[in-house]
Amino acid sequence: MISKFKSFISRHNLCNDQQQVMLALSGGVDSVVMTDLFCMSGFSCMVLHCNFGLRGDESEGDESFVRALAANYELPVFVKRFETEAYAEDKGISIQMAARELRYDWFSEMAARHDVEVIATAHNLNDSVETTLLNMSRGTGIRGLTGIPVRNGRYIRPLLYATRSEIMDYSRLHQLKYREDSSNSSTKYQRNKVRHDLIPLFEEINPAFIRTMGENIHRFEDAHTIYRERVAQVRKKLFADQGTHIEVDLHGLRALQPLGSWLYELFNEYGFSMDQCLNIEKILDSPSGKQFISPIYRLFKDRDKLLLFKSRDTAFERYYIDSPETTAALPFAMDIEVMDRDELKEFPEDPYIALIDLDMLSFPLMLRKWQHGDYFFPLGMDQMKKVSDFFIDNKVPVPVKKHTWILTSGKKIVWIMGLRIDNRFRITDATLRILKLHFYRKE
Repeated sequence: MISKFKSFISRHNLCNDQQQVMLALSGGVDSVVMTDLFCMSGFSCMVLHCNFGLRGDESEGDESFVRALAANYELPVFVKRFETEAYAEDKGISIQMAARELRYDWFSEMAARHDVEVIATAHNLNDSVETTLLNMSRGTGIRGLTGIPVRNGRYIRPLLYATRSEIMDYSRLHQLKYREDSSNSSTKYQRNKVRHDLIPLFEEINPAFIRTMGENIHRFEDAHTIYRERVAQVRKKLFADQGTHIEVDLHGLRALQPLGSWLYELFNEYGFSMDQCLNIEKILDSPSGKQFISPIYRLFKDRDKLLLFKSRDTAFERYYIDSPETTAALPFAMDIEVMDRDELKEFPEDPYIALIDLDMLSFPLMLRKWQHGDYFFPLGMDQMKKVSDFFIDNKVPVPVKKHTWILTSGKKIVWIMGLRIDNRFRITDATLRILKLHFYRKE
């Protein structure tokens, strides 16, 4: 196992014995075996452990175990405790996505702080096979068949050569202790359904299914490399950068077969979806003037060419209201007024006027465009709702959604401007001061 470990690292040029490696150590069998292999192979390492606080005493036990294990190997250990559920609620994302974001943000921070180029995670061959099967079940191109990459930037996966069975055998042989995560047995997660229900069925047909799939993934990776290089050659031939825009040779584009797949591979890089790429095929012989818009580019039909222009990206525009009296330049006109509660005689019906409990706000307030993943508590409701679902339920047209502004206080949405305020900032009997905002939307 150690020989294969060293050979895999060398073959893929993952790291060398002159580098310090950060080890993502959860306490499970995979990461414990990875830690042992790195130490037995003579690498200089330090340990990172995330305590997400999601499993009560189990999470505390994992942290204690990791600290003791690191001390046993005489490795420096760094532990970060997260308020994962609060983060997920603030962001309006799943617990799993929140944990992933928190983990990788902290890993990157630690790598920069300690000037470390390599962070090792303990994904194994079974994990890669599960990823491929999940991608296939959701629909994927050839890229999604390549499983988990051996390297992705500073992140390396030195155990991708080993099956879960081989890792368990190594832990038993060397009497390595590890922690069991009770959530790994639950089939409410899609990956666990694949792991516990689907893969055993394949293994009834082929007992060496994981190894066979590993070989398939390797072939898919090779095919994807060839595929990607060919697409790059064609793009270089047909796409001419004119400085202000890119011109695409329409005659050369029409000659490609199968055209639908070529259009996706060539234009996906510019932010166009599969459906948009399929529709591009329909305008190749249509009159000039047709256009498609992605988050980052606009595509125009102009006689014998397609023209790509960069969109003015407003997704990351930010404007601030430092206080009720101090406002930076805004992209629209807005009146701001502070009122005492007893001055309010009636609630305005104008959707472009918002009355907000001033003492519930934390300045500076921020104005930005809405983003996928945003959530709020619509006025009159005490349950969270995704902004995207709110738009659908209220039949908000796409052009209106695109130009909708969000007012936030900290990480909380205060007002979907022109549509609905957040229930947490409403006027109540306890309100003392009111912030009145009247914004004049540019049509």
